[in-house]
Amino acid sequence: MSQPQDGIVRFGNHISLKHVATGRYLASIEETYDGGSFQQKVFTVEGSPSEQSTWIVIPPTITDEEAGYEVGFEDEIRLKRVTDRSNLHSHEVVSPVSGQQEVSCFGDDENTDENDMWRLEQFDNDEESEDHLWHVGQPVIIRHVATGKLLHSHEMVLADDQYEVTAFDGPDENDKWVVCFD
Repeated sequence: MSQPQDGIVRFGNHISLKHVATGRYLASIEETYDGGSFQQKVFTVEGSPSEQSTWIVIPPTITDEEAGYEVGFEDEIRLKRVTDRSNLHSHEVVSPVSGQQEVSCFGDDENTDENDMWRLEQFDNDEESEDHLWHVGQPVIIRHVATGKLLHSHEMVLADDQYEVTAFDGPDENDKWVVCFD
């Protein structure tokens, strides 16, 4: 992953999302939940960005946006895993540990649906971004479009060295994420 020289995130960028409160990275592997949707697990992990925590920022399926366009606040995005091309996904299924809303990975390059759509929002409106664009290192909220819940993580353990990621009402400190290229 190479950081954009101007620090602005664009469609097509390969990114890692760091959970601000815990310092862990949003990740997934080709292993499914034992219940709920039985879809691919999503969690946070400690350490440095890796293949399992690298995502491609892509636009909605029907849009004028394309690779290279800047991503701004209120834009709808999809996050696709680099390794298996599955999409960050959520739905009204109970998460396995906390009982919040499950977040999973689902689909591929040909299979996507409305549950793969997320909206980028500024975390703190008091620190208004002059250009309203998503910058590396800037705290953001990632809202699930279909349910209105926020991408969330916390200290609840999903499995060895994996911490639960959910969609939650929020906003609170556990809903804050930053793009980084460590």
